[in-house]
Amino acid sequence: MQQLLQSFTIRKPLMVKKLTNSEKHLITRQAQSANADTHHHPKEKIDQLNELKEHIYGDILEVFGGQGNLTDYYEKLGKVTSLTKETTGDSFNYIYKLRAENKLYDVIDIDSYGYPSKFFPVVFEMIKDEGLLVFTFPVLGVQCVNGIVEQHFINFWGSARPTIGDVTGVVTDHALREWKIASLFSVRKIKPIWRLAFLVRQEKATLFCNVRNR
Repeated sequence: MQQLLQSFTIRKPLMVKKLTNSEKHLITRQAQSANADTHHHPKEKIDQLNELKEHIYGDILEVFGGQGNLTDYYEKLGKVTSLTKETTGDSFNYIYKLRAENKLYDVIDIDSYGYPSKFFPVVFEMIKDEGLLVFTFPVLGVQCVNGIVEQHFINFWGSARPTIGDVTGVVTDHALREWKIASLFSVRKIKPIWRLAFLVRQEKATLFCNVRNR
């Protein structure tokens, strides 16, 4: 019996290296740059857009567009301007070129890799009197954030862990700067991201302020 027991090789369990947050972030960014469906989730995004279809028409601005399934979807419903690294370079900069050219859009979709705040409030200067604003926001607790990002959230959204309510409040305030009302219309959780859709409507400043022009 002792010889039989000795014949067995005792094997240590296979150790799997735990990835650091920076390594996870690098893998995610590489997949996003490759336009992988596993990280861009085109099917889930299109499912949500189908619910918004009556509001999708005319001139459509796709910020951080991948010229993939989402772009193909929009092109069936309107005239699409898709900002990509290959065609326009940095979307954060190029959007101000469009603003300087007084471009206006019926739909603006900001599908950045997580932080759309750099596009506020300029997008409200570029959306038409009746428009649709869609943007991507990270699901906190699923996506790892560092201290710099947390401080940005505090500075911009008022919380290190902003809720949908926090985001809605800030977006509403930015819209009001342009005398527009932004109403949260659709929220969809897609794995590590939220997709938020706001209906945006222009109002007269006199109505907001309850005054008359003289």
